Amino acid sequence: MSLKGLYGAVIVAAVIVCGACGDDDSGAAIADARVTTADAAVAAADAAPNAADASAAQLATLSGNVTRSVAPTAGGVGNLFIALFEQDPVTSMNPPAPVGQVLIENADMSGDGAAIAYEIPNVALRADPYFIVAFLDDNGTAAMDPASAGPDMGDLVSLSGLASPSVVINQAGVVQQDIDLNLAMPF
Repeated sequence: MSLKGLYGAVIVAAVIVCGACGDDDSGAAIADARVTTADAAVAAADAAPNAADASAAQLATLSGNVTRSVAPTAGGVGNLFIALFEQDPVTSMNPPAPVGQVLIENADMSGDGAAIAYEIPNVALRADPYFIVAFLDDNGTAAMDPASAGPDMGDLVSLSGLASPSVVINQAGVVQQDIDLNLAMPF
């Protein structure tokens, strides 16, 4: 139960107790009011986890491994940025804001077969696909803020043709989606 909810229950209890004081001097009504208020507080506390469970049931976690299928151009060690969007930022005229993101500092993708685990929690469920942007900033030129960072020449990026890879997240739980950095930015 939140503090606001607890304070509300206390105020209701005080009103009930004060009202009972004026109507019945025997004290029985006060005891009844306290029991009723305590029962209501317990019921509200019991209901709170159920509401949280229902809310959590409407969310998913996107996780997987980031690998590379092209050689790094600047050593292969750097910040790995992964962001999730409702629209494809590669093909969109107005770049959308990310709905989830993660920054993995000093990711080592220098060796063949390197795989870096990632996780983006609390993703809202939807029928339409999300779009994933991932890049390795091994030349150290991207901003540290994942929301404003972007790849530049030489950074390894993930593409699906000429667009961002996509994933549908329409069920609660963990959705596995591996990402391949398959292109070194040519410009």
